[in-house]
Amino acid sequence: MSKNYSNSSFWYDFDEDDNVDILTGAEIKPGKDYHKMAATLRAISNFVRIVTGENIPVKYNNKDESFTDGKTVVISSNIKDKDFDPTVGLALHEGSHCLLTDFSLLKESNFQDYILNNFGIGMIADKYDLYEQEWSDSKDAYISTGIINTRLVYNHIGQTLRQILNYVEDRRIDNYIYKNAPGYQGYYEALYDKYFHSNIIDKALQSDEKTSLDLDSYMFRLINLTNSNRNFNALPGLIDIWNALDLKDVDRLKTTSDALDVAANIFNIIESNLPKPTAKDDVEGDDDSQEDGNEGNNANSGEEATTPQSGTDKTELSDSQKRSLDKAIEKQKELLNGNIKKSNVSKKDNTLIQALQESGSETKTVGKGQPLNWHGTAGEGTNCLVVRSLTKSLVDSDLYDTISNGRPWRNEEAQNAVNDGLRLGTQLGRKLQIRNDERSLKYTRLNKGKIDKRMVSSLGYGYQSVFSQVFEERFKPAVVHISVDASGSMSGDKWRKSQIATVAIAKAASMVQNLDIIISYRSTEYIGNKNTPAIFLAYDSRKDKINKITNLFQYIQCPGTTPEGLCFEAIQDEIVDGSNGVDSYFINFSDGEPYFENNNIQYYGESAYNHTRKQVENMRSRGIKVLSYFIGGGNYRVDKNNFTMMYGKDASFIDTNQLASLAKSLNKMFATI
Repeated sequence: MSKNYSNSSFWYDFDEDDNVDILTGAEIKPGKDYHKMAATLRAISNFVRIVTGENIPVKYNNKDESFTDGKTVVISSNIKDKDFDPTVGLALHEGSHCLLTDFSLLKESNFQDYILNNFGIGMIADKYDLYEQEWSDSKDAYISTGIINTRLVYNHIGQTLRQILNYVEDRRIDNYIYKNAPGYQGYYEALYDKYFHSNIIDKALQSDEKTSLDLDSYMFRLINLTNSNRNFNALPGLIDIWNALDLKDVDRLKTTSDALDVAANIFNIIESNLPKPTAKDDVEGDDDSQEDGNEGNNANSGEEATTPQSGTDKTELSDSQKRSLDKAIEKQKELLNGNIKKSNVSKKDNTLIQALQESGSETKTVGKGQPLNWHGTAGEGTNCLVVRSLTKSLVDSDLYDTISNGRPWRNEEAQNAVNDGLRLGTQLGRKLQIRNDERSLKYTRLNKGKIDKRMVSSLGYGYQSVFSQVFEERFKPAVVHISVDASGSMSGDKWRKSQIATVAIAKAASMVQNLDIIISYRSTEYIGNKNTPAIFLAYDSRKDKINKITNLFQYIQCPGTTPEGLCFEAIQDEIVDGSNGVDSYFINFSDGEPYFENNNIQYYGESAYNHTRKQVENMRSRGIKVLSYFIGGGNYRVDKNNFTMMYGKDASFIDTNQLASLAKSLNKMFATI
């Protein structure tokens, strides 16, 4: 693992796979991994929120949008692994600016007012001849009117002052991060390693390069003052600039306004050391000439400025090194001015990433210790996709085979099963109304409790049993998680009747109190060109309305294999413990034995049985009652001993024709829990 992303190596999934097809041995060309892009965005968003304490949006760069309001952090859409830590550092840097920088001060009008009110514009006008001009017929030339051209003065000062302010403000912001979020310093260091700490910068600081009395040299020496190779003798006034910065007491700068005052002081120090041009520069210029704040402001134009001598011999840079230096300086300016090039995400890709974020899709590592290959070598497990919410945008994205709207005739069949389940559930729900009832029993003539007003008169006769107590009887809250096997072998009648039963239970539960239903589907998906276990949390009555089932369950398909315990492991934290006055149930519908494989794992046979049993035992140890139903009725045969070994004595074998009665029996159970 290289240093460039060592800060993230313990949690970020870097691309180190061979990407070789396990069947053909052919190399798989990597496609866009939208899940990784969404995970990256989520991780960096979390970092920014933790560091700033604010919910500052983090988005991929989209050429159709503009994020110049200081309220949004924008990151590149194409982040290579080696650039991940610097990208995190940049996001934290920009997020801190969103939190701490007063962007209203930087608005053109406010910035211009500051310059005109706080600078000796007359001295600047005299030095650079920045006066209004009018045509003189007698002299056949433009001559000065003696009236200061405030626009030219502002242009002359503004570009440079903004760069200096950016540098000072960055020092203030960075100090805040270093003191308030020390755990994230590594990301900042990676950022500055990439943009500021390079061998060519070090060499240039030790040479006579950038020692001319011009603005370009001063800016180079200024923005590299924190480099240990700085040389205060390289230019006159550098030590004064260092003292004005006073980085040891940077805490004194509480606001952007404070930083601007320091920047103005530094500007004046630089300006006082720049010689007056001997030839008139094109100080007005065009927009392009002002891009870096140096063109049109070069005080060395027209004559060769002297170079301060430090008294030591210095190595000159070769032409090749000078070209490398120019590129390094350009990178520094990009960071300083907030103009780092960031690749765009297409509108389509951005929509897909947003759909993944809305659905809470992420991957978890599961199955550690399971066989890696045919020889049984234990591996580091594999990723399992967990989708925490079924949304219409996820359906429309067509990212998953398990959630698809591409086959209208199949969706129509699925919708018919959903409608049948809702009708059956309505009938069953009426029979569960008993859960809404509360019974109160009042006991009187007790020796303790509340005084029964009707018995107060008995106290005068020495009677002491004048107290009463009321006992209320109500059903305990219950949470039932139904997990359905969405493997290909479930297709047809088994899938239709499983859906009817599942939807019926959810509908019935929606009609009573203190009974919540969560429904998940286990399948497999191709994520980043790799077969991956997947589990979709499609419905949660604690946050979803029943019409979600009506509108979206028609799109759920059964295209995968049977990753069973791998999916159970991935959602262990999602299943409510059976404690604190809550009954918790996990109900499994399945029609096969565990089977899954990819480059990372071989999941079948005894090792898969044992792994699934371990997940079931983990649930039971947390007070969760596990009920598992094997859905028969097809050509597939399963070893009942293996099924019982995985799910215990509560494992049941039923035929698809029994699913309607199964729903009734489960609802009967709900009436008593």
